[in-house]
Amino acid sequence: MNYRESISYIRETAAFGSKLGLENITTLMSLLNDPQDTLRIIHIAGTNGKGSVASYILSALKKAGYRSGLYTSPELERFTERIRINEREISREDVAKYATLVRSKAEYMSGAGMGQPTEFELVMAMAFCYFADRKVDAVVLETGMGGRLDATNVIRQSMLSVITKISYDHMQYLGDSLDKIAMEKAGIIKEGGQVLVYPQQEEVMQVYKEVCGRRNATLHISSLPDAAPEKRLPKTGGIVSDDIFREQRFILDGTEYETGMRGIYERENAALAINALGLVSGRLKRLDHKAIYEGIREAVWPGRFEVLSKEPLIIADGAHNVDGAEALSGSLERYFGDKKVCLVLGILKDKQYDSMLEILLKHASAVIACKVPNPRSLDTEGLEKAIKKIRPDMRMIQGRSLEEVIEEIKKPQPDAVANVICGSLYLVGPLRRLILNEPAD
Repeated sequence: MNYRESISYIRETAAFGSKLGLENITTLMSLLNDPQDTLRIIHIAGTNGKGSVASYILSALKKAGYRSGLYTSPELERFTERIRINEREISREDVAKYATLVRSKAEYMSGAGMGQPTEFELVMAMAFCYFADRKVDAVVLETGMGGRLDATNVIRQSMLSVITKISYDHMQYLGDSLDKIAMEKAGIIKEGGQVLVYPQQEEVMQVYKEVCGRRNATLHISSLPDAAPEKRLPKTGGIVSDDIFREQRFILDGTEYETGMRGIYERENAALAINALGLVSGRLKRLDHKAIYEGIREAVWPGRFEVLSKEPLIIADGAHNVDGAEALSGSLERYFGDKKVCLVLGILKDKQYDSMLEILLKHASAVIACKVPNPRSLDTEGLEKAIKKIRPDMRMIQGRSLEEVIEEIKKPQPDAVANVICGSLYLVGPLRRLILNEPAD
């Protein structure tokens, strides 16, 4: 297969849907001679912040001179984003090579009545084979929506299991309470392993303690950052001049750090990554303070409170659940105070969109309602109805196509200091590509 044929094959398997469980991926990896067993892995689960934490860790490992693989999903714009070594995405030629290899094993499984791997499982298998063949020094591995039955959990051991902040999302699969969701995420904890968690409610922490106890694993609780004193810049044009365009500074365990990522929640993500790097530094000897400091400062993760344009001011944030909406709300309050923004909003219908809207609409002077380019999208009429239920006076603009949305964003928006694209990464990615004039996949 060539690249296009490979992508078509992978996308076609999406028709089989998502399937929680390790039976198929275990069989598939066995047929591929279990390349994942040769890799040193930092495994990351959680509801929000996984991608940012992974990016910080990868950046620091690169600064230390290591060649490290990154597996993440879904992609923002291009399929090749899912599989990287340092910042370099897998080539199209290698996508075709490894898709062809994995397809041969998947078709054997299907023909032998051994099950049909899902899209996520196929791509996961491709990544493991690619990383093993490239003999990377380490792999930063992000789970999908779960942990215990997530395909990434086919690995038998990890250098470190990291669990970011958890909240309510994918409840139809993971459970309707935080302790049930925590139990699913805690499934990545390995026998005798090292575990780092974001500090949360007692019901969540109790789950981590119990699972670590059963598996003889060592539990570490991440320290949290303090804000470093900042020189606030004068207000011009309704926003804090230049403040949104510079690095954030914070203090962790007495040491000052900087991050170029602008969402206020990034301080906590960076702190979790710094703690994780400290725990693996014993096995990665070149990973010193300088590498960690520079890696945190230079890490980039697109679509997370990312400034896409200054004139007009356009910000993209992948907030797609209640916790993400609260995090975005905090960033909007920090940078804009009581000034209003125009929300460019699209949400999937299986999310808690009423609760998300309650949080986000207080910042809005207008909403451009979008249909997300995804079959699970809430349609614009349904979104407008939900918005009007909360804010009957809200000025609404219907974005009937992505190109029409871009045209609306470029128009002056009365009483709005910025346009904020949010609600789903499946919306952020395509709009980001159009705004930055980047090529399609």
